[in-house]
Amino acid sequence: MEDRDKEEDWREQHLTVVFQSINVTKDLEKRVIKWFDFLWTNKKAVDEREVLKYLPDKLRAEIAINVHLDTLKKVRIFADCEAGLLVELVLKLQPQVFSPGDYICKKGDIGREMYIIKEGKLAVVADDGVTQFVVLSEGSYFGEISILAIKGSKAGNRRTANIRSIGYSDLFCLSKDDLMEALTEYPDAKALLEEKGRQILMKDGLLDLEVAAQGPDPKEMEDKVDRMALTLDTLQTRFARLFAQSDATHSKLKHRVNKLEKKLAPPPPPTPESQQPIRDEEAGK
Repeated sequence: MEDRDKEEDWREQHLTVVFQSINVTKDLEKRVIKWFDFLWTNKKAVDEREVLKYLPDKLRAEIAINVHLDTLKKVRIFADCEAGLLVELVLKLQPQVFSPGDYICKKGDIGREMYIIKEGKLAVVADDGVTQFVVLSEGSYFGEISILAIKGSKAGNRRTANIRSIGYSDLFCLSKDDLMEALTEYPDAKALLEEKGRQILMKDGLLDLEVAAQGPDPKEMEDKVDRMALTLDTLQTRFARLFAQSDATHSKLKHRVNKLEKKLAPPPPPTPESQQPIRDEEAGK
C-alpha cells in the first residue's frame, strides 16, 4: 500500500512538472491528474488493444469474442444477425473512456459511430447541459440508426440528442466505416439491418414513407459501384500477390528437390579408363 502511495505521489509530481513547463491551466491540470488516478485505480492504464495486438490473430479473435460478443448481442438491430458478422463487428469495437461532464455527442452532430455502454452512466440532457431527460446505464446503446444511413430518415445522419457522461464511463465504439466494411461480405445481413432500422424509425415517427419508397438514388448506386470496384481491385491485388508467392515457393521447392536428387543419385559406373591402372598393377604382381 505504501509503495502504491509513493508511486501515485511520484506520478502526480511528474505530471505537475510537465504541465508547468507547457503552461497548462490549474483546472486542466487537476482534470488530467484525476483522469490518471481513475485509470490507475480501475486498472485501465493499459489499452487492451495495445496488449492484444501482440497476440496471433486467432487467439486475439477468441478473446474479443469471449469478452464482447454478449455485449454486442444486446443491440437490438444486431440481435438476429448471423454469427460470422457478429464476430467481424466484435473485432472492430474500439474501447473509449469519458470523464465526468464530457459530451459523447451533441444534437445536430453528424453520426459517424454508435456506442455501447460497458460501465458507467450517461445522461440525455437538454441544450442547457444540466436538465436530464433520461439516464443510460450499462448495456444501453445509442447511435445505431444514424450509422445505417437509412433513406427517408427524418433525422438523416444527425444526432437527435445531447449525451453527457455523469461520472467516468467505459464505452465501446463502432464506426460507420467499420460497419460498412464488415457488411460488404454479408449483403443479406445489410438488408436485414436496414429493414430493422426502418421499422424502428416508423415506430418513432421518424421515417418519411414517400422518400423511403423512392428506392436508392443514383448517387447511392454510384457509391456502391465504386465500393464494389475498390473491393474487386483489392481482391485482384491479393490474388496476384498470392499467385506470385505460390510461384516463388514452387520454384524454391523445385530447386531443393533437384539438389536432393543430385545428392541421392547413385555414383556413375566406373569407366574402362579408370579401371586400367588397377589391371596393370595386378599384371605386374
